[in-house]
Amino acid sequence: RRCLISAELMAEDYSFTIAQCDVPADRRSALESYRAKRREWISWLDDDPDHAIWTTISQMVWIDVSFRALSELALADAGSCLTNSLIAEKLINGHVATQVLAIRRLVEGNRGVISLRRLLIEIRSNFHLFTRENYVCYDGLPYDYEPVMQKEISEKAGKGAFWGSSTGPESWSSAQMAHEQFDRLSGIAAAERGREDRLPPALLDAIEGWLADSDAESLAKWSHAYLAHAGCAVSREQIAELKVTNDKITNAIRTIARVTEALSAYILYAGGRANSLMPTAQFDQFEGLDRPATTNDEPGRRLWDGLTNDRDEWVNTVREDLIKALIGQ
Repeated sequence: RRCLISAELMAEDYSFTIAQCDVPADRRSALESYRAKRREWISWLDDDPDHAIWTTISQMVWIDVSFRALSELALADAGSCLTNSLIAEKLINGHVATQVLAIRRLVEGNRGVISLRRLLIEIRSNFHLFTRENYVCYDGLPYDYEPVMQKEISEKAGKGAFWGSSTGPESWSSAQMAHEQFDRLSGIAAAERGREDRLPPALLDAIEGWLADSDAESLAKWSHAYLAHAGCAVSREQIAELKVTNDKITNAIRTIARVTEALSAYILYAGGRANSLMPTAQFDQFEGLDRPATTNDEPGRRLWDGLTNDRDEWVNTVREDLIKALIGQ
């Protein structure tokens, strides 16, 4: 989880230089800071090869749906091999451990990690950079889009269908959408727009409130005491009332996904995961579930007994080995 951004991830990914952006020279240093931070944050969301936030969330959603589907199949057929105690134990324990530890990673806020909490902290500490001018013009879009729109209409109207630019100084439609998004988030009317308008911190307060009101933090604390570490009696008592249920895990993932969508699609205006949060299976996810696990359990029983005997013998010679070690000194 260490936040070591490689040169490849931090490579310039903007189409237009600072000088080509519609921002006065005296505010270009702020724009440069905004672009650099925005690029880094988007790499946390999408590009980090090991701990990208959106990738982690999609994996959690996949695991959640998979577990619920298998659970329903087991409940619907009491004779299914899915009701076997060994299978049920591994499914449940593995599901809880995997999901809760993933939640914990995402809500951890320590410096030097890639996490949703850290992203929130970083955005809040740099929220002064979120001006309307930077929000709209960070990659070459025109601030005043109406003259650009009128120019294009006058030049191309009546000459058949045409495709307008989607990036750069000629892209009035993209600039218009960015302004309208900023209007909605800031509560500022279109007639009162100003280049130095700012997004209100209340937006981040609301987003952090969603996370605080979820079970994510409680599940993270539970993982500290029971999964990642052997918690002392005091820490265990503090969360004794928390029952780790699948609904709590699902609701925590839902909130984490909503918080990430708010930051990605709206605050950073970098696109989100609407209607595409769940990965699409590249295989038949129910293949083989219509067949029994085995038609002859005798080999399995022999293996079980052999492994049991082997493990039981692990500690049988400890006394002798200790004495040998003492004699050999």
